[in-house]
Amino acid sequence: MRELISTEIDRQHQLLARWLGSEAPPEVMDELRAAHTDDFTMVTTDGQPLDNTGLFEALAGARNARPGLRILTSQVELVAELGEGLLARFLETHVDHGHTSSRRVTVLFRIEPGGPRWRYLHETAIPG
Repeated sequence: MRELISTEIDRQHQLLARWLGSEAPPEVMDELRAAHTDDFTMVTTDGQPLDNTGLFEALAGARNARPGLRILTSQVELVAELGEGLLARFLETHVDHGHTSSRRVTVLFRIEPGGPRWRYLHETAIPG
């Protein structure tokens, strides 16, 4: 299960970096959206809650907003298996024009027959 979750985390962040860091085609946004549940919510690094609609409205206007962005994921840990859900934690690092910033992320996946879908995410910025 760890391999499946690690692959999904990396895949989504590669899509996100492609969307934010290039003139990505609309299909990239479609793939991002399809991986999230309709009731997805998150807490951003500045403590703001954001629902599915708010997230994808913000992303829609951010295509190529950070040209060349790379997003690296590492230190994936499975925290708990919860019936139809799985809680994981990982390190997310953004590399952009010589600047690096990291955040610790906790994510709740809903495990569905087609694979894991993102249900909840909480980001905590790492100072530095």
